[in-house]
Amino acid sequence: MTKYVVSEVFSSISKYYDFFLNLVTFGKIKNWQRDMLNLLDEENSILDIGTGTGEVLVQSKLKGLKVGIDISFEMLKIAKRKCEECYFIFADAEELPLKDSTFKNLTLSLVYRHLHDRNRFLKEANRVLVKDGKLAILDINRFWLTPILVFLMRVPIKPIGVILFGKDKWDFFIHSLENTVGEKELRTELEKAGFRVEKIKRKLFGIVYITVARKI
Repeated sequence: MTKYVVSEVFSSISKYYDFFLNLVTFGKIKNWQRDMLNLLDEENSILDIGTGTGEVLVQSKLKGLKVGIDISFEMLKIAKRKCEECYFIFADAEELPLKDSTFKNLTLSLVYRHLHDRNRFLKEANRVLVKDGKLAILDINRFWLTPILVFLMRVPIKPIGVILFGKDKWDFFIHSLENTVGEKELRTELEKAGFRVEKIKRKLFGIVYITVARKI
């Protein structure tokens, strides 16, 4: 799945994305995002990777610099309307156009599994975070229920997804679910990239996790 395809998929569904995300998370997504934000350091800067429609930044109570990046320009236009005081950049998470040691907090909400090269991204995340900065990842866990979720998306939920997004785009979401990263694998990747995992919170019976790591 190329980055261009990912960009096209999210741009094409930008108008329906908030509705869809609320639907498939049983109305819990904003609560999970707030829980993630509450685990950050209460200092003044946050960078939201794959910010989409900007919901994480909208909910952030930090008073300082708020920046979101995404490879979907249509998503960013919606995000800017929601959060006029925030800054949004059309950019690739694996090539951040930002100076070293710029942010205290860095977040990803349902984005990590979509990254083309996670190791490359983690190097960039380490670079732009200040020493002791926090990286928070909210995403779907990979465990014994994953095949069941894939089945649900392939069969009973598929008609809704196809109606809302079209077959190709729905197949992309199934592909992204199949690429979910388990807690142990995530911990290994973070530690290898120079982070120390400090907290893991599980949601929805462990289907979703919030992992917080600090730059060493």
